[in-house]
Amino acid sequence: MSEDSGGGGEKTFDPTPQRLQEARKKGNIPRSQDLTAALVYLALLGVVMTVGSFAIEQAASVLMIFISQPDRLMGHILGPGGPRMLGSILSEALWALGPFFIIPIAAVVVSLIAQRAVTFSGEKLQPKLNKISPLSNAKQKFGPTGLVEFAKSFVKLSAIAIALAIYLRGDLDRMIGAARSEAHVTATLMMDSLKILLGVVCLIATVIAAVDVLWQRFDHARKLKMSYQDLKEEVKEAEGDPHMKAQRRQRAQAIAMNRMLLDVPKADVIIVNPTHYAVALQWSREKGSAPVCVAKGENEIALRIREVAETAQIPIHSDPPTARALHATVEIGQEILPDHYRAVAAAIRFADSLRKAARARGDT
Repeated sequence: MSEDSGGGGEKTFDPTPQRLQEARKKGNIPRSQDLTAALVYLALLGVVMTVGSFAIEQAASVLMIFISQPDRLMGHILGPGGPRMLGSILSEALWALGPFFIIPIAAVVVSLIAQRAVTFSGEKLQPKLNKISPLSNAKQKFGPTGLVEFAKSFVKLSAIAIALAIYLRGDLDRMIGAARSEAHVTATLMMDSLKILLGVVCLIATVIAAVDVLWQRFDHARKLKMSYQDLKEEVKEAEGDPHMKAQRRQRAQAIAMNRMLLDVPKADVIIVNPTHYAVALQWSREKGSAPVCVAKGENEIALRIREVAETAQIPIHSDPPTARALHATVEIGQEILPDHYRAVAAAIRFADSLRKAARARGDT
């Protein structure tokens, strides 16, 4: 178990979202290079399986002039306009092989985006003494991370070397014989060989990448573990952070609004100023009791109250002056003031008449 260098004790707590965000700002994120390599191999295999034969055949036919007519070509290259001619031949060959470069580069970009590994931080560029410290480097190489990296590299290289040796042992003579064949025959053989080798490499790389992704996430979380002292300091900093205060206030307001909206279906009537205010009132009809405000709001919140009321089939009564007055003077959970009895009584009578009419339609 790692120890807190600052004397805070064992780091046994998982990193908080704030600690993860701070690490990301510094460029410290879980990034699997093996996943990127696997995607590059898969991209190459895709190119080989689709346009690879055509691309290599085109490039081979362009470059075959170096083999078929070397004396004649050399005279042209050494003469006037030779560099331009050589550049034209090479650019044509590279253009034919373009998919072998463009698709893997796209795979690298996809890998970085998928891992959310695109970060811009000056932290990594700053010189640090621990980067040149022999003790720190020894811990990296012989610690858990270094041993896992060594094991992955050893398994990957061993598996690829064994697969390559087995393939070459059985197919070497045919490959040597094809070197004296025509361009399209050589290209076909090369593509067949590439398909087999890349297929094996892709399989090995995919397995290792899957393991590496899990390991990188585990190791990242392990390195960012927190001690009890770390947690206390983070909470103390967060309490004084205006941004965190604003977030807590927003969360509290959201929770309060959701609870308030849950009470809207219990209301007897919603009194509204059509677009700006909405006040939901509930009346127990007990002697001596007055209607109670169970929800209120303006603008967007008023719209949400109306939507919930319409879904719950709660009558909505339009009375702009009363809606504004109730919103200004009555808090949630409080009874309305006597000044509003007459207007609210009219709204409740309106709501009762709508319910009575609805029941009558249901009976018929």
